[in-house]
Amino acid sequence: MELTKENRVFLDNEYCIMKAVAANESVSQRELSRNLGVSVSTINLLINKMIKEGLIKMTMVSKKQVLYMLTPEGMMEKAKKTVSYLKGHYRVVEESKEKIRLLLERLGQEDGAILVLMCDNVMDEILAMVVKEFRARHEGSQIRFIYDIDQMDINIYNPSVLLHMNASEETLKECSGLGNLRVINVVEIL
Repeated sequence: MELTKENRVFLDNEYCIMKAVAANESVSQRELSRNLGVSVSTINLLINKMIKEGLIKMTMVSKKQVLYMLTPEGMMEKAKKTVSYLKGHYRVVEESKEKIRLLLERLGQEDGAILVLMCDNVMDEILAMVVKEFRARHEGSQIRFIYDIDQMDINIYNPSVLLHMNASEETLKECSGLGNLRVINVVEIL
């Protein structure tokens, strides 16, 4: 089967269903539908498919309650999908890190000081990691982290670029009054 975007979503939903069943055997199709953002009929189709494949076992507790259990084959398939999921996400993180490295290389050649605004989100961790690695390899680089726009003295740093990863609109408005500072949302480059 060719792995199209639709097929990937289908497989991701299967993984999510297996994960939910492993965590709670009494999870309902309605709950799964709500959590995955797909219709109950899609959940029903996926669960029936996984039952036929021997990944999930269904037991009727009453007329209104069903229990789902992962079979040993289902546990193995969930483990395979977990590894695949992690590999895919690791690849995306590594590709993102490389794009940030290339951006820093380019900016380091074109511009003077670079400020990196840290906004306390998960994406900032990737940016911080790449910046720290870059600074270690380029000792003379003029890259500084800032954690609060109000605490930044533009005259001390004399930066030409401010990098951020999805800073809030409010924070970015504060940056607009900081002279000729070029503001770059790194997420848009990724």
